[in-house]
Amino acid sequence: MFKLFKGLVAGTLLTAGLTLVSAGQSMALTLGGTATVTADNHYGFFSGDKDGKSLNFIGRNELGSKGSVGAYNWSSPETWNFNVDSKDYLYMVVWDDQSVDETWLGQFGFSNGAKLTSKSTDWEYMTSKNSNPFTRASTVAVADRDKGFLAAGDRFEGNVPKNGELAQEILGGTWINAINRGANNGQTGPWGKINGISDTAQFLETTTGDKGRGNSGNTHYTIFRTRNNVATLAGLPAQAVPESSSTVGIVAVGMLSAGAFAKRKSKAI
Repeated sequence: MFKLFKGLVAGTLLTAGLTLVSAGQSMALTLGGTATVTADNHYGFFSGDKDGKSLNFIGRNELGSKGSVGAYNWSSPETWNFNVDSKDYLYMVVWDDQSVDETWLGQFGFSNGAKLTSKSTDWEYMTSKNSNPFTRASTVAVADRDKGFLAAGDRFEGNVPKNGELAQEILGGTWINAINRGANNGQTGPWGKINGISDTAQFLETTTGDKGRGNSGNTHYTIFRTRNNVATLAGLPAQAVPESSSTVGIVAVGMLSAGAFAKRKSKAI
């Protein structure tokens, strides 16, 4: 009877485009995800647990101020495909070039049809204790730079902070409500409308310790985290039906494939 019930659960998850992995007393759900994001000026996109002890790097934008498509690094978004555990959270690590203004913008979709955007009601942020990657850029050897696009003659503007540094920041951070600077409807300056991202997504302000905007006071970076885990965001339970006694490994592959993150960059002018 239990085997029949377990089969029905697995079949339902297959239909929803999920991966089901059972071990011992709980079943973890893995969803496929697609994110289309941009930032003024730079970001690193991660998934991971709430304490930041297990972070999975998904992608980042250009290494300098110029866009691989569009005039600036924020002019056109990147699109990333990834897999995420239902108990994990999404993170955006964002920093600026200490000039003009800075925000980030994005939309996210999951393999069960659920959607999420950069809205202040769904995200919280903290300001780092460590320095802005832009201020460290000149100390990074060329061989140690992140992989990515850097236009000829453009200035390198910093690496994404490493997982160990981020884990310390996240665990000891003070989290507060994200700040909405306006919708992606063409009316929010200086960014206007970013094609490829929903009009209802909000530009979320990246904030430094001294609240400086667009000046040399921006000596830190900002970590954004979803307020809830992916299970809650996607309308799924954090854990599926408890397993009985023995450890059973079940891998049900539906609309997505297990393994390493698949990355796809898509640009729209």
